[in-house]
Amino acid sequence: MTDLERHYRWLLKAYPRSYREYRADEILEIVLAPADEGHRRPSLRESWALVIGGLRARTGADRLDAQAARHSTLRLCTLALLIYGVTRWAEQPIYWVSVLSSEYAYHIPPWVVVVLTMLAIAVLTTAWGRYKLALGAMVLAVLTSLWGVRPWASTSRAEELWYMSDILLWSLLLPLLTLLPLLRAPRRAVTKPWIWLLLGALAVAALTPNPINDWSGVPTMSLYAFAVLAIIAAPIDARVPIVAFTLLLIPALTRATYHVLCIGNAPVMSISGTPLLILTGLMAATLAASTIASRRQARM
Repeated sequence: MTDLERHYRWLLKAYPRSYREYRADEILEIVLAPADEGHRRPSLRESWALVIGGLRARTGADRLDAQAARHSTLRLCTLALLIYGVTRWAEQPIYWVSVLSSEYAYHIPPWVVVVLTMLAIAVLTTAWGRYKLALGAMVLAVLTSLWGVRPWASTSRAEELWYMSDILLWSLLLPLLTLLPLLRAPRRAVTKPWIWLLLGALAVAALTPNPINDWSGVPTMSLYAFAVLAIIAAPIDARVPIVAFTLLLIPALTRATYHVLCIGNAPVMSISGTPLLILTGLMAATLAASTIASRRQARM
């Protein structure tokens, strides 16, 4: 075995073992055929292509047709948005539980618990592929939120505009919108849907202020970090930056709505436009990364 073949076999470990058992010799013949005599190491471009191909095989991205990829991307976007919504709506119930036996105890509005419950149901039913049930839960969550806040009963136009720019409202509306096209998606076998509930619990523990993270929630910075990781992961799976782009819509639309409707109308502290510019730049980068990755993967 030559040094070049040894290096190629080491790179092929990026592929699943079952894949290597059937295709390793075939891939080696293809990559070794044009190699020059005396060439001891694969080029950086060849190494990158083999590693990316192996990671795509492990994620299953290379086995999706166009329609399945669209539905899978929508499903992942919806689940990511729902889990993000859970992290935001869980803040008040968690604090209520933590002070329940102290002198700071107070009565939590029941409609907040209803909205959080509907979000949890929507996560499970979406992961299970029951999109009609998930849509019903989200419609109920939006209606309950509107009934609880009652923006139409506010005493000023400023309060109505402020609610329209609230991130909590957008965290309900966006997954509701992404669920609509999934109603026509064919039902596919889903394995271990309960994993998404576990991911939701971990997200709450990490992003929602609670005793575990010492009451320090940083949901916006977490979205920034996820967007950067999504851009890096774009060559492996084009669905990842699309999900990141959709997630970034929540804070971006919230801040944009605030700047358009509330600045000059609401008696609240002005919010800097710098985060909006950062979000816009990250959204453009994730969209470009997903577009380039989709075109390259379509040619494979």
